[in-house]
Amino acid sequence: MITGFNTDIKHRDKVYHIQTEDKGLQNPYIESLVYVGGEILASKKTSYAEQAKTGVDEKWIGSLMEQQHRTMIAAIKRGRFDTPADATQVGNLPGGGKTVEVPHDIDIDDDKTLDQVIIDYLASEAEVEHLELSLLNTADFFAGSPVEVRVAAKKSLSQQPIPAAAIEVKVISTVDQPRVIFKGKTAADGTAVIRCNVPAFSEGTAAIIISAQSPIGNDEIKQLVKRKK
Repeated sequence: MITGFNTDIKHRDKVYHIQTEDKGLQNPYIESLVYVGGEILASKKTSYAEQAKTGVDEKWIGSLMEQQHRTMIAAIKRGRFDTPADATQVGNLPGGGKTVEVPHDIDIDDDKTLDQVIIDYLASEAEVEHLELSLLNTADFFAGSPVEVRVAAKKSLSQQPIPAAAIEVKVISTVDQPRVIFKGKTAADGTAVIRCNVPAFSEGTAAIIISAQSPIGNDEIKQLVKRKK
């Protein structure tokens, strides 16, 4: 099985995480998932079962994975997921999420590598003033324990503080539905102190998503939840 691709793309105040991976020759298809805020928004699967019968190598599979990953990035940049009407619902996921198939009529630039596509996108985003969220202190998020962390919301270009930005802390896990454990707003200096309790869990994995929303955009920080030894 080949190592997959993982990319974060910001589009219209949302951060989309695209994950593309190969399921292996025993289950020959490429799957791409698009996450927003820890929830699956869309999926795309491409089978290569017929090609596998005559033999395929890792280079060929890797090329197919990269092409599909580029297609997902292009779909996000073209606003295919801006509204529910932009894609066709095909099923439900645990926790209430929806899985949708990505339309095939997505134009991509075959002359550019995946790295160039991502770099060009990030460069275009850097030219627009938007919210940047950062941690002001290091903190470990342990399951079943309280935590205190300070965050700051600033404008990306001028680095001016963003007051009254809405701060939310959500827990996502593989065994339970997403849960909001903190809500607040940044002060006049753009900072906020987050004090909350991380829920306990005995199995699976979990992560903390700290998000900030403002009129000039959104941003989020992800932290893995640890278990005490």
